[in-house]
Amino acid sequence: MSMVRASSLQDELSVRAFTNPLFSSSLSDLQLKRLALNSRKQRGWLDIAKGELLAPVLVPRQIGSPGYLATQNLIVDVMTSLNYIVSWDNFTATTPVGKVKMSNIIATRNPAAAKRLVLAAHYESKVLDEGEFVGATDSAVPVALMLDVAKALAEKVDEQERNDISLQLIFFDGEEAYEEWTDKDSIYGSKHLAGLWEHNPDAATVAALDATAQHKPELDRVELMVLLDLIGAPNTGFMALEKPTGDVYTQLSELEHRLHDAGYISRTYLNTLVPAGAGRVEDDHVPFVERNVPVLHLISVPFPKVWHTMQDNASALDQRVVADISLLLRSFVASYLKLRV
Repeated sequence: MSMVRASSLQDELSVRAFTNPLFSSSLSDLQLKRLALNSRKQRGWLDIAKGELLAPVLVPRQIGSPGYLATQNLIVDVMTSLNYIVSWDNFTATTPVGKVKMSNIIATRNPAAAKRLVLAAHYESKVLDEGEFVGATDSAVPVALMLDVAKALAEKVDEQERNDISLQLIFFDGEEAYEEWTDKDSIYGSKHLAGLWEHNPDAATVAALDATAQHKPELDRVELMVLLDLIGAPNTGFMALEKPTGDVYTQLSELEHRLHDAGYISRTYLNTLVPAGAGRVEDDHVPFVERNVPVLHLISVPFPKVWHTMQDNASALDQRVVADISLLLRSFVASYLKLRV
């Protein structure tokens, strides 16, 4: 991703209506308490040293490397074990270092649903001349958080009363630039997937709706995308970077305050003093925003001090921050989808 710049891509409110625009009050205090108690019991999943969802990803994940392939396997194994339908978007990108094979991974629960709440992050790590870069905040923790949400809420998503909206997770490949960040050298995976989905459904959707006339482009099914990046350092904090989802950000902040006031998280992370859309960070969401997909971009601003340095490894992470964001995301998804938690 590139640093914050003035907002210029999409300044008007999105024309898409949200299924649950006032989600901050969807869950009762008792339901939030249950989520918090479960989060504490399951905190080991995201343990930095030995957590089954985080520790395996805290390795160098340059495209084609053993860590990269192991991360792909982890994603697929976890998501298929939770009864998600996994599809692949395999393609070859033209980069400054030549042709590179890349793969986006898409996991969808109930692909027959008309709408999607999407969680997204990139899973590969940057190539640095200094050595094998881990990218703990960039983006091992976001990947682990997505797996954590899916695993924690799997049963409740399966029991979801309404079937018109479902959860979809996208693990992007090729977010990082090989040289300097430019329009041509960056976000290879998200550009490919957004272009593909602008005119075509995902393979899982086609399979779920076979022999019907409902094969509309997959982008038309994406009601809201939440993109995660640069999360886990002690100074993690967010701003409302996308004006069209400013109201969604406000609702998330109100939900966060409910969790904090109840003592379930150690502090708040969402800055509401900066107006929505006052700045922007170029990241995997750009090709989707350009196609009018509403995006809530949760990326730490300012960037962690270890950003794109060899110090962005396990030692750069704060276990308390990881646990807090885990509960916030679990609560958000459960609230937005009105799960019976």
